[in-house]
Amino acid sequence: MAENIKESLGLVHVITGNGKGKTTSGMGIVIRALGRGLKVKIIQLFKRDTGEQYFFENLKNYHIKYAQFQPLHPYFKKYTPENLESLKKELQDFWNNNIKDLEEYDLLLIDETGPGLNWKVLDESLIIDLINNKPKNLELVMTGRDFPESIKDKADYVSEVQLIKHPYQKSVLARKGIEY
Repeated sequence: MAENIKESLGLVHVITGNGKGKTTSGMGIVIRALGRGLKVKIIQLFKRDTGEQYFFENLKNYHIKYAQFQPLHPYFKKYTPENLESLKKELQDFWNNNIKDLEEYDLLLIDETGPGLNWKVLDESLIIDLINNKPKNLELVMTGRDFPESIKDKADYVSEVQLIKHPYQKSVLARKGIEY
């Protein structure tokens, strides 16, 4: 079953915007792929203690690898230029360790790619190189706010999640099991 599906893979998705649902959309693609027998790798940047982390780390009988780069998201923490430079080195090491086995997977989700690029702790050239040189049939899904046009131009899908209304506007903070 999965072999026929794999032949049609290889496209690039960007899920961006200011609304809630970018990660949720990416995770939906992951679940769909797993349900069809595809091998999946998830890399989450600037996330920790998430519901999906616990789910995927305990998932049995599926070929999935899950990794998190756990420093606080730049949207929620003020970093000094020195902190950002240090974070960039940490992220580069994390990236090098987690991007080397892509030929083993059918789908790669890199969650919060946009902020990593926007805050310049993830080099745009790394993402362009990944898009240009990824395995032919690796479906690549990237999420997050503030993607540069150069990445959106290279993508096959670009979806924008628009903020219309959010409980945060009424001081309701992120809730376990819903937002993380």
